[in-house]
Amino acid sequence: MQENNRLIIFDLDGTLYEDTHHFDYYAKKLCEKLNEPKRKLFTHDYQAVLEGKHPLKMGTIFDVEKDLILTQDHGMVTYACTWEGEPLEQENVEKLYPSTLNFDFHSMLNIGDLWWVPAAIARHYGITNQYAECSFIETREYMMSPRFQMKEVPDFKQVLRQLAIHSKLILLTNSPKRDSEVLLSKLGFQHLFDKKIFDGKKPMKTKDHLRMIKESYQVEYNQILSIGDNAINEISPAKELGCQTILIDPHGISVPSQADRIVRNLTELVDILKQISQS
Repeated sequence: MQENNRLIIFDLDGTLYEDTHHFDYYAKKLCEKLNEPKRKLFTHDYQAVLEGKHPLKMGTIFDVEKDLILTQDHGMVTYACTWEGEPLEQENVEKLYPSTLNFDFHSMLNIGDLWWVPAAIARHYGITNQYAECSFIETREYMMSPRFQMKEVPDFKQVLRQLAIHSKLILLTNSPKRDSEVLLSKLGFQHLFDKKIFDGKKPMKTKDHLRMIKESYQVEYNQILSIGDNAINEISPAKELGCQTILIDPHGISVPSQADRIVRNLTELVDILKQISQS
């Protein structure tokens, strides 16, 4: 990785903090909106996914409309199975998915981080987009409250301050502005970013944001470093444009070619950022 980054773009959730207990809260709120028989099934499946005992895994795709779990490579479906794990014949897979997938937040869910595990399970059991959005808002309200305590990552704030001396730090998140600002304040990061982009609609709009940032700051793509925990949202689009990338992969689902650097946690990320700040 080159050490000449003039712009460093950070995701928020899973990138600037690594707390995970809010995912259980989100799952609870989704579960409450199902009827009693489906609540038990939801709880069973949620635990099974977390334990790696379910076909739905980190890195897979859930097709809500067809109720199928997919494996993809550069957007092309290579494998599909039912919710119970029954594989489809390859001929059927090719008929159902003849072209590149179009990821969105409603019909084609990328299980790239833990937000999407309870969301996919809830959609399988019939919860509507409206109820899912309501549960998400309830969770973000919880995260803004004093009840949501966040663990500090040692030296993270200090290294961001050091980086901000010579590089522009940019926040690009799918999360809403109101609760994101509260989380940044809890972390003590609220004044460190030169630009903040909320409701980013990644991955559909990732390249658009990167192009805008490149033109606005008059830099080349190889002077941009994109950091995030979701390969499809933050890493693949950036690499395709020629940006440098760091992928945070706590689940060990990535391959070396997916990013310039891959780390397992924020402690490892801080170590790399220290090297960049001192170069």
